[in-house]
Amino acid sequence: MFKKLACISFIFISINFYCLAQNVTISSYVDRNTVSLNEILKLTVEIKSDEQIEAEPEIPQLTGFQIIGQSSSSSTSIEIINNQMSRSVTQSYTYSLRPLKVGQFTIPPIYTKFGKKTYRSKSINVAVVEAQDTFDSQNKDQQIPKSTTTDGVQIFLQAQPNKKEIYVGEPLTIRYTLYSNKGLVGLNAEKMPKFSGFVQEETFEAKNITHTIEVIEGMRYYAYRISDYTLFPTYASTFKLDSMELLCAYEVPAKSFFDFGTTKRVYIQSNQPSIRVQPLPLEEQPQDFSGAVGKFNIIANLSSSQVKTGESVTLTLTISGSGNIRMFDPPRIPTIPNIDSFTPEVSEELYPPYNINGKKIIKYILIPEEPGSYTFPSIPFTYFEPTTRSYKTIQTDPMYLHVEKGKDVAGNLAYIRPQDIDIQGRDIHFIISKDTIEDFSLIILQIWYWLIVIIGILSIVAAVIFKREREKLLQDRAYYRSKISNKQLQKDIQTVQSALKQKNSEQFCVSGENALKNYIANRCNISAGASKIQDIISELHKHNVEESLVARIQKFLLQTDTARFGGVQYSDEELSHLYHELNDIITILSRMKFRRKKK
Repeated sequence: MFKKLACISFIFISINFYCLAQNVTISSYVDRNTVSLNEILKLTVEIKSDEQIEAEPEIPQLTGFQIIGQSSSSSTSIEIINNQMSRSVTQSYTYSLRPLKVGQFTIPPIYTKFGKKTYRSKSINVAVVEAQDTFDSQNKDQQIPKSTTTDGVQIFLQAQPNKKEIYVGEPLTIRYTLYSNKGLVGLNAEKMPKFSGFVQEETFEAKNITHTIEVIEGMRYYAYRISDYTLFPTYASTFKLDSMELLCAYEVPAKSFFDFGTTKRVYIQSNQPSIRVQPLPLEEQPQDFSGAVGKFNIIANLSSSQVKTGESVTLTLTISGSGNIRMFDPPRIPTIPNIDSFTPEVSEELYPPYNINGKKIIKYILIPEEPGSYTFPSIPFTYFEPTTRSYKTIQTDPMYLHVEKGKDVAGNLAYIRPQDIDIQGRDIHFIISKDTIEDFSLIILQIWYWLIVIIGILSIVAAVIFKREREKLLQDRAYYRSKISNKQLQKDIQTVQSALKQKNSEQFCVSGENALKNYIANRCNISAGASKIQDIISELHKHNVEESLVARIQKFLLQTDTARFGGVQYSDEELSHLYHELNDIITILSRMKFRRKKK
């Protein structure tokens, strides 16, 4: 009796629990009904029930939006009213939606299944408008575009240029820094900026998630350095720099004993600072201006102050400072009578972090033709200095070179010509190292000369023969297959012998049949893979093969087919007999001449 009551009670409690769990509702809502293209829409789905259930929302196809992140959480509430206890479990799912185009869109009902029932939420209408600036028009570049999540996390990505107004050619540095009042566990670059109208160089790229601490407007933030760029504007205009877009992840801790921590992802877009690029003043621009913008110094020196005619001397110009070091052309040196100069070797040494400080090194190779004392006048260099908004011309100190008469070669004054100089790195090497011309005897009487001639002639003959043979192989497919038939046969016979040693009847018949078919196909220039026995016999008749040999070939192929498809297993003695038969057939075929037909 007691057992019956216990069973009835258990069934009653189970039914009651199931009925309670059936009280399921699902609802969905967004954080706003109007969103711009450069904003993120938050869609939240809540599933409520009296007990913890296994149910997840199923998101239908969303038109006009892309899901770029999601997070989930759960909470439990218990109320006691008039000695009656009620319990409610809420499972929340938050989705980050990125608008794809402008228009009116409807988020369809979201549903979940529990048991045999399906529960649906209501549809939501959302308007997507054109992208709007994150800042006001008067001070938009100085404000920080903050994004506050539903759980109080502030996170934003800031583009920080060092200037707002620059000149054409003046370097602009910009740093992208991510700020968050909570530590991040993941970062992913969704979109990197493109700088139209600028020559760009990325001088820093974050490899790991590292941070420093910064205080902004009285609040403490984790600062993550993402990227540094150096930009050089190529023309005058007002530019709105492209934005960077990141997907960030941070951990949300548990809120109660019944809750579990989760990882939340947030889509972040940087601000877009405006940069005004002014043209360089043309009315004051000197003729020797070569495009340098910044602040520079120049020095010059000669590798030697005393040389001989025909010897080289290196004139080195070093332009150091801060600016567009890579962008301007080297200055021209004055023309000195009786001294040849050649195209300079130019190199740069740039210093971090932005590669705008450094020096440009220009090396000129000079060759004096006549003896005497020469004076190199000052070499001017003009650059535009943005701080003073004017052109500056600086120059080197004069240099002096004394040239003595060099040695004569073959009765004439000689010097090393440009094509006789080999520049390797920073040193100058002369290809001609002797200053006298040796006398050579007639080499036609030397034995080694005739050996070289004979070897050369034989090489030419061999090359001609090889070329004709190769052309014949490429043009005549039948001839080519006839040439390779023996090589193919050797490989196939090795496979047959291997199967014979392993006493594998099936493998022997497969490899033996393939060997014979391949050999006949190559000799007769027909397809081997698709050849049937009747086709091979017919082809052999066309080539006037003796009937007795045709009969032997047909018998061998029928025997191998019987083993392959009829399940017949040959004994070791029978396999040995088949192997000798195959060998005899191929030997006879190899002595025959087949008419080749080209394909």
